[in-house]
Amino acid sequence: MARILLCWVCARASQADAQNYRVETTVETGDKRFDKYAGISEQIISEAILCILCLSTVGVGVAAVAETSIPASLVLLLSFSDSPCMHTHVFCLLRKLCAKHSVRRAMADSRWKSETGFYAILNGFTRAQTALRLRNRFDSVANCLFALVSDMAYKLMSHEAIEGRSTAISGDHMEKAVVSGLAFVNAFIEAHSSATDRLRVRNEFLDTALYQSMKLLEAPEFEHSMVNSETRRFR
Repeated sequence: MARILLCWVCARASQADAQNYRVETTVETGDKRFDKYAGISEQIISEAILCILCLSTVGVGVAAVAETSIPASLVLLLSFSDSPCMHTHVFCLLRKLCAKHSVRRAMADSRWKSETGFYAILNGFTRAQTALRLRNRFDSVANCLFALVSDMAYKLMSHEAIEGRSTAISGDHMEKAVVSGLAFVNAFIEAHSSATDRLRVRNEFLDTALYQSMKLLEAPEFEHSMVNSETRRFR
């Protein structure tokens, strides 16, 4: 499953590059290495991520997932999918991998090895920054959230312009994705052991598009949405 997820992300990246960053159809790429994975639908990948999420509800599952390429693939995937449902599953899984508990397992030489998804996510951020040439290691998460928040704000303003009143967005797919994303960001910050590290990482997030997202979420229209609680936690 880890290999399929990684190859699918690579296929999406190849397709985006071949189609000038607008993946509209499946085309033949230059090296053709990942073309066979490009035909896999986002729904299938989203369901696969949901299965991995179920596995990660226990410590042993977190350790098993942390040892694979899945955390790095999840971070990369955020830059190559426009599906809010997919984003929701990715953010929920990343949040699970932030679990503070770790699992110890015996190695061949009788020593104990500690596994935790938190360090796998850190490694994923580093890999994504290198692969995508990002200025900030958190740009993949922040850019995804900003796109979702912008779309959600536009939808609200469009409804208000037509109906002349505020429209509830509770249950909307974009709202669920934003809530999941902010919950992951908060969990990732809280997973750092010291207050100094938590403040440093929070400031690093604010040096991304997440800052603009937070400004948009200050609008009165979001006051009674599910997003509000996670926004307050971050602040």
